[in-house]
Amino acid sequence: MRMNRKKQRGKHAVISCIRMPQLRCTRVSESGILRRVALALCACLLFTAVFVGCGTEASDEPVDPNKLQVMASFYTMYDFAQKIGGEHVQVTCMVPSGTEPHDWEPSTKDITRMEQADVFIYNGAGMEHWVSDVLAGLSNKKLISVEASQGVSLLRSAEEEDGHDHETAHADEDEEDGHDHETAHADEDEEDSHDHETAHADEDGHDHADEEDAAVSNAAAHEDDAADHTVVAAPDGHDAHEHGEYNPHVWLDPMNAKQEMQNICEAFSKADPEHRADYQANYEKWAKQLDELDKTYQTTLENLSERNIVVAHEAYGYLCRRYNLTQVSIEGMSPDSEPDPGRMADIIDFVRANNVRAIFFEELSGSRTAETVAAETGVKLLTLSPLEGLSDRQEETGGDYFSVMEENLQQLTEALR
Repeated sequence: MRMNRKKQRGKHAVISCIRMPQLRCTRVSESGILRRVALALCACLLFTAVFVGCGTEASDEPVDPNKLQVMASFYTMYDFAQKIGGEHVQVTCMVPSGTEPHDWEPSTKDITRMEQADVFIYNGAGMEHWVSDVLAGLSNKKLISVEASQGVSLLRSAEEEDGHDHETAHADEDEEDGHDHETAHADEDEEDSHDHETAHADEDGHDHADEEDAAVSNAAAHEDDAADHTVVAAPDGHDAHEHGEYNPHVWLDPMNAKQEMQNICEAFSKADPEHRADYQANYEKWAKQLDELDKTYQTTLENLSERNIVVAHEAYGYLCRRYNLTQVSIEGMSPDSEPDPGRMADIIDFVRANNVRAIFFEELSGSRTAETVAAETGVKLLTLSPLEGLSDRQEETGGDYFSVMEENLQQLTEALR
């Protein structure tokens, strides 16, 4: 009997297994349809995303053999390349949308695409710390690489400037001590060997010599200062600047942006001489708009009462230099850097003492430190974009360099008037 029950249970189990899959088959069929619809929608979205530009993997977009293949390191380079190249170029933005580019590094797919590219555009000035190593490892001999910031007068980062000033101060002290010591001995010898009248004449001569020495010293100092801020790109076109040594955000000054577009125009003309006239016409069109943007900034900001801006990220040195503003940064050159408690206390004191009305933060990198300062001081938070990438909101509204710079001007005006 026990055996029979087992057989019966097995028989029922078999029957159950035969019936139940019929029900499951119906459900699988329904879910299969839904799954296919979902996959089709995903495919459509992926196809759309590919042709937006930034934000996709470099190898996802099919290569158009009739267009110049261009790799751009991050959003602003991508935008400038699109504007200059127009219909003749296919531009791939290497840093994905919404990604902070300072510490980003290219993937294997990016390197593969660079091996097939005609032109590679990067900002330089230390923005892309990976460029030298990547270019050195490529076998693509036809690739034209352009450091877009060539010809721009560079600013040292705040950390480098502090260190440079400290070293210069010590050097000046040592030189002054040595000079005073030598002068004292020379004066003693002259007093021993000459009469009062001769000594007086010598003193007059010495005074004039000191004035000439001072003039030469000042001229040399100005030359040294110019050397500190003007950097010529390496002969092979690779980025010769250490990451963090200089402020790389040159494009926030529209005149620097114009220089970068000119460099891109020249690279495209070299790679594709057939369409040189089109590239030049595009450059002239956008250069004119950059002149207009610069004029708008000048006329809007020149009469505002406040000149200090407190920012989360030390990115706005070129904008401030152009429009006579003073940047006070909570963090360093990279938005990932964390200020120590002493720095935070200094910023809070500065905000209170200087009637600062707003703290600026960036949508891409968050606002934790800026929120802390704003909460402590009771001032408002405003966004200010360094144009390292577009936010989701800016992408949805079709933003570009010009629209974001116009937004920045509105935010600056609100904070400084």
